Amino acid sequence: MELRKLKIISNILEQAAKIAEEQVDAKLSQLNEMDEDELEKLKEKRLEALKKAQKQKQEWLAKGHGEYREIASEKDFFGEVKESKNVVCHFYKSSTFSGAGSVFSTSQLGSFSTIILSFALDSQRFD
Repeated sequence: MELRKLKIISNILEQAAKIAEEQVDAKLSQLNEMDEDELEKLKEKRLEALKKAQKQKQEWLAKGHGEYREIASEKDFFGEVKESKNVVCHFYKSSTFSGAGSVFSTSQLGSFSTIILSFALDSQRFD
């Protein structure tokens, strides 16, 4: 019974690998057949995508993404959250021994691959 399951899984994985290989081969053939004009269009398209990504990154930085800061009031909290698609929120109590410093340090924030808005909020202020 177990051997039969392994053979079925093996066949499925083999079929998936063949499909992926065919797709890669087709894309390579397409790239090999491109002339200079098509390659130039491809480069321009990639450059535009990079510019768009850089512009988005600058917009996020301007909105304060990638920062770790404390929000003082509930009104400010909702104002911050509405401005961004991605938000990381660290709720904490100031009475907790290690407080907000135990979760992130500013050097760790720079290691995220996606820039996100992150801030801390003392949950006791809204009780």
